[in-house]
Amino acid sequence: MALHVVIMAGGKGERLWPLSREGMPKQLLSFGMEKSLLRATIERTAALTAKERIYIVTNTRIASSVCEQLPDVPPANILAEPVGRNTAPCIAYAAAVISLKDPDATMAVFPSDHIIKDPGRFIDAVNFGVSTLKNHPELLITLGMIPDHPETGYGYISPGEALQQDRGLVLHKVNSFHEKPDRDAARRYIEGGYLWNAGMFLWRVDAILREFRKHTPGMYDDLMSLRSSMSAGANEIASFYERVTPVSIDYAVMEKTSSAAVIPAEFGWNDIGSWDALGNILPGDNRGNVLSGDVFVEESSNSVVFSTSKKIVVMGVENLVVVEGDDAILVCPRDASQGIGAIVRKVVP
Repeated sequence: MALHVVIMAGGKGERLWPLSREGMPKQLLSFGMEKSLLRATIERTAALTAKERIYIVTNTRIASSVCEQLPDVPPANILAEPVGRNTAPCIAYAAAVISLKDPDATMAVFPSDHIIKDPGRFIDAVNFGVSTLKNHPELLITLGMIPDHPETGYGYISPGEALQQDRGLVLHKVNSFHEKPDRDAARRYIEGGYLWNAGMFLWRVDAILREFRKHTPGMYDDLMSLRSSMSAGANEIASFYERVTPVSIDYAVMEKTSSAAVIPAEFGWNDIGSWDALGNILPGDNRGNVLSGDVFVEESSNSVVFSTSKKIVVMGVENLVVVEGDDAILVCPRDASQGIGAIVRKVVP
């Protein structure tokens, strides 16, 4: 039951515009840190399995850049989607590839754009989850983050009955999943012991394929056609993506299955979903300003300012985002930065 790791790296990262673009999305950027988000994800997961069992699902636009950043991952393990169809088709495609190589595989799925401050505790949580699948091979396990504040930008998970535990980690059945809430609902969720939905998954590859067959029969049939073509040496990836309906793994499977389970975990997780989130992660000056590049601040606080080529001067402001890209400049309040994706679709051709 070897572990195969799948890294989802096909997103556009629109909420970190204007640095993150379709041709160079956030997972390929470092944002002033030592390594790109994708490179850091690969190095973190390398402790779980051999590089030959790590797969990157990305898109055709950036596949060559992914290969350049990850020379130690076999090129055949870079799976390029011709068009984005959300996370369920992405995961299904990877499951088809893995099941051909190892029908008894265990599969771990992680996004490529998360920050994890305590990789040791992350590895412990994943290894615990993998070990529980020996006793509960039917389960689809997600890692639920123990929240430290009411957050409206994440979905939530309500944990139920405890199934197994070891060294402080507990596997629970999932009672229910909840979409991103408003502020009052987020407070109630926190008080009720709910967890943040981090989009990290562990399951046997045969189990997830069974769930696709049950809950998305049309996609499953198309996936089996793709799998048959791959086993015959052909490649029908484009046909699969032309036919498949865009849908998230949460909506397609996790919210419908009776086999969902969750491991509450705490390892300094953040999904860097906005400039505000990035400002909460990176070290700041003595007034809470997070600065990168040629930046001068005067009488300003709690602002995120990124320069790529020009000097940026900010005076007398607080809680502001100022980011210079190649051909655009973003200025907005920090607490409005979650909405940048919608704005980008209006202003970028």
